[in-house]
Amino acid sequence: MREVCLARLDKTRPVVILTRAAAREAMTKVTVAPITSTVKGLSSEVPVGPAEGLDHACAISLDNVLTIPSSRLGRTLGLLSPAQEKALARAIVLAYDWSEWDPLDLGRVSSRDRIG
Repeated sequence: MREVCLARLDKTRPVVILTRAAAREAMTKVTVAPITSTVKGLSSEVPVGPAEGLDHACAISLDNVLTIPSSRLGRTLGLLSPAQEKALARAIVLAYDWSEWDPLDLGRVSSRDRIG
């Protein structure tokens, strides 16, 4: 499950780590999606809240994904549920306008696979 943790961005704010866990040890940077309390109701947002370690209802913003040094990550607040993981995959597809791609139909691809 994906971690919700604090990160030092424009200010310290919660984020969801998008970089797969299997690759994080070998990398000095991670890709994250910021969590905002300004919920717009967009299809590219995923609702989160106290169950994920946050103080109140917020949204993961997949329109504002960024890559940051791992050193900017702080403590873990919580984890996404399996249902939120599916919603996250759907929101990524919608944020990047990949509407004809089914994120849950990846065949036998593994996150450990290498291309080429």
